Amino acid sequence: MMMKKLVLVFLAVSIMLPSTGLIAAEAEDIVYSALFPGLGQFRTGRYTRGTLLFGMEIVALGWLGVADIQYDRKVEVYDHARIMYENASYIGDAQLYHSQMVEAWDDAENLDKYRKMLVGAAIGVWVVGVADMIWGPEAEIPLLTLEPRHDGFMICRTFTF
Repeated sequence: MMMKKLVLVFLAVSIMLPSTGLIAAEAEDIVYSALFPGLGQFRTGRYTRGTLLFGMEIVALGWLGVADIQYDRKVEVYDHARIMYENASYIGDAQLYHSQMVEAWDDAENLDKYRKMLVGAAIGVWVVGVADMIWGPEAEIPLLTLEPRHDGFMICRTFTF
């Protein structure tokens, strides 16, 4: 619960800070980074950081999805074993279903720990991405920029001489 409050406060500060005029020029990039880690870094020319943050977030969310599916499967196995245990009329069947219940419970508990760690990792990557946009080093002039338009996107190349 404390982590959720901390993330909400950080999000509020990251959105309100640019509107105070302190970082008004970079407000749009901060919002892009708040929407998904790495996008703001791509827009400001920090391609290495953007790739790392984007990749880490994709990996954390992907593994979170896998762990969530596995957790749901173990809960279903537990529920099925519990029903069979409650309806067992033979002591051997009851022992078998009880051992299946205990095993499924332990597996589900371990998967729940992994899910919580992966949620923490995803939130951590998000916080680092937004913090990097707010307090990171000055942005370089990007060689390639992506400009959204009403009918699509335009890729522009920057030349300096």
